[in-house]
Amino acid sequence: MGKILEGGAALCIHGFGGMPFEMLGLAAALERLGCVVSVPLLPGHGTSPEDWNRTGFDHWAGAVESEYDRLAGLAERVFVCGLSMGGLLALHLGVVRRPAAVVALAAPVYLYRFLPLEVRDWRLPFLPLLRRVRPLWPTAPGGVESRRIAPWRGYEGVVALGALAGLMDGMRRVRARLGAITAPLLALHCPDDATVPLSSSMTIVAGVSSAVRRLELLPIAEGVTSRHLLTTHRDTRARVERLVPEFLARGLDPGGQPG
Repeated sequence: MGKILEGGAALCIHGFGGMPFEMLGLAAALERLGCVVSVPLLPGHGTSPEDWNRTGFDHWAGAVESEYDRLAGLAERVFVCGLSMGGLLALHLGVVRRPAAVVALAAPVYLYRFLPLEVRDWRLPFLPLLRRVRPLWPTAPGGVESRRIAPWRGYEGVVALGALAGLMDGMRRVRARLGAITAPLLALHCPDDATVPLSSSMTIVAGVSSAVRRLELLPIAEGVTSRHLLTTHRDTRARVERLVPEFLARGLDPGGQPG
């Protein structure tokens, strides 16, 4: 395929509680095609749950804005790609910067809503109270089979509710400004994602002002994992590593149209 992305740069952003590990396969695929790639570790991640709990959306947004600006000094066009919360941050960059394209993988602009009713976890509406009672909430770690099917690295056995409140705040803010996004947009989502509802990606695609916008569904048949980790899951990672570069390459081609 040659260096079809030569001259471009890509910012690949990991998810909530995760690490750059989950973006490395996609990053390598983009590098092979000539892209300058950055996969930063977000503030509060990779250290301790206590550090994590002291961070929020403004910390993460500030970090990706700074890294975007650095890449913009190296390349004429900067693409932004993110998984889960990383996808939300990619959308945020679509609002406050001028990326060449935005790729949002299983990105949340909400995790629950009442009309129509969608609640993945009954505790989410009570987050303002729960974070005061128990800031670091224990959770079940991923099982061996789940990690074999969809490898992941990050905080295990706990979720920082202060950080989660920051994520929820970020979702509200980005959702309110989706119409400011004009960059070509690719959204990828598993229809049976147990973490972020498919309707979130549908809301994103419907809400942006991008002339080019595309929602691609990536079905997963197994019932062991959350079916959320599209970049590492055995059933979807190869498709992600093919679909994303193809979409971005069309954006670099003056005669091409993404999607």
